[in-house]
Amino acid sequence: MAGKCFLRTQALLKQIYLFWLIVLYSVEPSMQSNDVNCIVYNEEFMECTWNHSEGKPNYTLYHWYYSKPGKECGNYIQQDGYNVGCNFSYNEVSQFQDFHVYINGSTESGNLTSHVQTFQLQNQVKPNPPGNLAVNVTTKNELFLSWDAPMKLSRCLMYGVRYRSNKDKEWQRATVNVKMFNLASVDPKKLYTFQVQSKINDYCGTTNLWSEWSFPVQWGRNGTENMQRRFCWSTLFPIVPVLSLLIIVLNLLKSKRYRKCCPSDEQHP
Repeated sequence: MAGKCFLRTQALLKQIYLFWLIVLYSVEPSMQSNDVNCIVYNEEFMECTWNHSEGKPNYTLYHWYYSKPGKECGNYIQQDGYNVGCNFSYNEVSQFQDFHVYINGSTESGNLTSHVQTFQLQNQVKPNPPGNLAVNVTTKNELFLSWDAPMKLSRCLMYGVRYRSNKDKEWQRATVNVKMFNLASVDPKKLYTFQVQSKINDYCGTTNLWSEWSFPVQWGRNGTENMQRRFCWSTLFPIVPVLSLLIIVLNLLKSKRYRKCCPSDEQHP
């Protein structure tokens, strides 16, 4: 009995899915098929956005996965009172499934519709920048740059590194598949700046969505010496007057104590 009920449910879901496809594909489109762009941010949430021009109607978005009924967006992103996107929580995002979206709007002259767009969400992931960049240099001037992965599934990430010294005009770039980058030799008299970005690798998705660049980290003898000089002067500057005053007070106390212990000859009877 339970088996028959399950089969009927599956058949009903397929009919609903086919109904949506027939309805949506049969509507004559008046918008371009790339109006909606869906991005999964660091596998934490997803945003599907579209452009809205002044004078156009307010659009609504419908979405569904295969064999599941379509439904309207439950959390619109708005700008100037118009819908410009839809926000999806982590629980609403299913990678490695075809995700279908469709937007429409109405005016006095009729409905404005778009094509059904299909996304494979594993190809729409944009990671956060790597964090906690750290630089270590050996006694032979070999430099090692390391960082933390922005996602739990670090095996799905690759990294882009860019660096330059204070003597360089252009960035030097490299791509690595691990959370470390090294330079065989660096000049300790130069000041180096490093930044790292991340992207889903080819084993977990097909995408060109790189993260933003990380906060920069710097290393170099010039920079270190300048920082030490600034630290020393900024630390000593307020201490010098205090030390001077303390020395004066100590001298006065010492002089007063000396007078008490050893009075002058004029004070003897």
